[in-house]
Amino acid sequence: MTPPAALIRFRGPVRAVAGPGRTGITLLGDIVEDNGSLTAAQLSLNGLAPVQLPEILSDVTFEALAAQEVLLRNGAQPWRVPCRTWQLHRDVGALFYAAIPPRPTPWTRRLGWRVLLGLAAWGPGLRLLRRLSGAR
Repeated sequence: MTPPAALIRFRGPVRAVAGPGRTGITLLGDIVEDNGSLTAAQLSLNGLAPVQLPEILSDVTFEALAAQEVLLRNGAQPWRVPCRTWQLHRDVGALFYAAIPPRPTPWTRRLGWRVLLGLAAWGPGLRLLRRLSGAR
């Protein structure tokens, strides 16, 4: 969880869906990071009471006001949401794959799969593979 004085800005369309729980709301969209880049994110608010939000919002700002209240702004429209807890989940897939590039497949494995698939595509080869695997 981010510190209590958190300010999170979504850019573009933001979808509001029900959950977690009966009184929770989850916002799905792209947030603006400190360096200005956009990251797909999910902000889950575990509410104290049901709150009605439009299904699609735009350029939402989230601000944690007090221990049990947050403020959502959609342009000039503010919503005070009584909230027990909130969680922000970022998509870190792009950062992960940039840091750990994919390992190249060894040529022996590529050759093995090519031979296996070539046999499976050929009638007598398919019968041979079935006989070798014990399948009828």
